[in-house]
Amino acid sequence: MVLRVDLPDDALTAAGLTGKEADREARFLLLLELYREGKLSLGRLGELSGYAQAELMARMRKHGTCLNYDAEDLAEDRQALR
Repeated sequence: MVLRVDLPDDALTAAGLTGKEADREARFLLLLELYREGKLSLGRLGELSGYAQAELMARMRKHGTCLNYDAEDLAEDRQALR
């Protein structure tokens, strides 16, 4: 599915975003919010955002998000590593 969101240039400029960077950041922020709401696991957030684990953790901290990691997340991550 493709989701398109139109924002005025001044909003993107204020956020310091341009071109593909704006698309990737908007995608990340949407995925991050789904993670915060408990609708995505940490593993899925990493997979869909395309960030390596260290960068993902840094970006989460930058946006004030702590790990929302429980036994179910651990089980999913273990399954993904098999």
